Amino acid sequence: MVSLMGMNEIIWENETLRKQYTKAMETITKLTRKLEKLENENKILQEQIEKLKIQNENLTKQVKVLRRAIEIASSIDDCKKQEINLKKS
Repeated sequence: MVSLMGMNEIIWENETLRKQYTKAMETITKLTRKLEKLENENKILQEQIEKLKIQNENLTKQVKVLRRAIEIASSIDDCKKQEINLKKS
């Protein structure tokens, strides 16, 4: 037979383990919520990155067009020729 002292120790250890288990489960729940929040934030940021990449590509194309326009304009000596070329564009 298990003595009364032994039973009390078993009950105490069982209660301690139950508290530790409960605390561990609460921690897991909190961490799971944080992970879900971070995953959602990451998804939003990835979508924003894709939009910015497209915007950057469009701006890069516009810069190339403007640089080419500047090259053409600066290569034309006569102001009248510049006006004619700009009207054609």
